[in-house]
Amino acid sequence: MSLGPRLKRIRLAKGLTQKELAEPAYTHAYVSTIESGRRSPSPAALDFFAGKLGIGIEELMTGRSPSLVSELELALQEARIMISAGDFEGADNRYAEVRTKARRYELVRFQARAAEVGALLLERQGKLEEALELYEDSLRLLEGESPATLADATAGKARCAHAMGDAHYAAYLLESLLTSLRVAGLDDPSALLRIQAPLVQVYMDLGLQKKADAAAAEALRLAPDVSDRSNLAQMFVNVARNHLNRGELDEADNDLRRAEDLFREMDLHREIGVAHLARGVTISRGGDLDRAREQLENARAVFMKTNDEVELANTYCELARVTRLQGDLEGARSMLGSAVDILSRKPAPNILAWAYRELATCHADQEPDIAEKNLRASIELYERTGEVVELATTYRILGDLLHQRGDDRGGCEAFRTGIVLVERMYG
Repeated sequence: MSLGPRLKRIRLAKGLTQKELAEPAYTHAYVSTIESGRRSPSPAALDFFAGKLGIGIEELMTGRSPSLVSELELALQEARIMISAGDFEGADNRYAEVRTKARRYELVRFQARAAEVGALLLERQGKLEEALELYEDSLRLLEGESPATLADATAGKARCAHAMGDAHYAAYLLESLLTSLRVAGLDDPSALLRIQAPLVQVYMDLGLQKKADAAAAEALRLAPDVSDRSNLAQMFVNVARNHLNRGELDEADNDLRRAEDLFREMDLHREIGVAHLARGVTISRGGDLDRAREQLENARAVFMKTNDEVELANTYCELARVTRLQGDLEGARSMLGSAVDILSRKPAPNILAWAYRELATCHADQEPDIAEKNLRASIELYERTGEVVELATTYRILGDLLHQRGDDRGGCEAFRTGIVLVERMYG
């Protein structure tokens, strides 16, 4: 909207006639020519009209109220909290509100940030391809901006690619932006942390442990200079996973406690569930199955409340593992059936691969044919996602199963394949 129509709209909203707005310094005819677009007001006239209307000159010139930026910031923050709480309808309304206003007032960065919130909303609903498109929209809007402003959208795009089973592409996206930041000489701790933290998990899944260790160390180095609590909390979750992968259980649990505290401060319910799940996994690896179950049941309750079906399936897999170790094979199978049912509707090949492997373990003693079938389904998925550590582990389990069934040749081949994968990791 140009100045003339905007002046008229605000004047009418204030209940003023052209004469009342003009007096005593100008005439109603002068106001009429401005509103019709036939004349541009002088700076003095702009200041006069803004004063009569009780607004600032910027609002008169652009239509933006002085509080607009703060209002949009608050709306985005509210949308993120709603997404975390599972209030997808409320979050969609907030996202649409910010998107509309950002477009109306040509606030490109807010348009991009609105796209990122909309993408996160789709991501939480398991609509990963649609989420990817919105993250790409954000990156297009920010084209030509500093590489640091691309961190959130790039991390989101990489997260979607990773969840869809393409860890190599996720690594490429993150590493490319990291290179751009370094080439530009941008030592922005917050932007760098947004890239380093997810790289830890991606590298671990690709079997690149040395790179995962280096990314974790760099993330911890950056942390003291970062004030964004969400960024820091997610970093602690990823670093904790690296500690767990190295068998450093106490360090992992400490990181997860810090992450949970930060998520609670921000009232991010779904993320609190993520911390519970990760702590359950960590504690179970230490052998305290009862305490692990407590954390996992807390995670399950959170994910059911926040409508996060993918993380709920993830939790069922770990709960099934704990239940199996406690001797309840039937209960474990039931939980894994629930996970597979969810994952038939939601794209999460890495979690589905885990569910099949756990099912195989539950069937190994009594129904080895079913166990082998599930292991081969798991291997096919892990090969597709490129998760080398999990693939090697699954080949080792298959080797054990085939050996127990008397298929020494098949067992040796499975062991050999697993060993080659491990050598590739540490070679």
